[in-house]
Amino acid sequence: MTDPGDELMERVRQILTEAGFQETSTSGEGIRLIRHARGVLVGWLPEELTHTAYDDRLPRAPGTGAGELAALRHVFPLALAVTLRAAGFAVETRDEEWLLILDTPTPHPTS
Repeated sequence: MTDPGDELMERVRQILTEAGFQETSTSGEGIRLIRHARGVLVGWLPEELTHTAYDDRLPRAPGTGAGELAALRHVFPLALAVTLRAAGFAVETRDEEWLLILDTPTPHPTS
């Protein structure tokens, strides 16, 4: 018998992969999926962005750098949430870095 938690994890992983979001290895950075009692936690730990590929010899536009990382930390989880909601999952926000994906259909407003 298959575990419903494992099935949900695989469905979430498949949706994210098809949308171009690759789960990262266990190195501690990138997209992470973790089983949760109520569903699957999806998080984005962008440590690799602190080591961006900027060439320090080239001029940068004003305001680039730390502000870009803050903007990405805000926008990337939103993109993940939109992708998963479009696939029919209920999504709850947990802190600033985690989403809880529930195997519950999202309610659709009646027309």
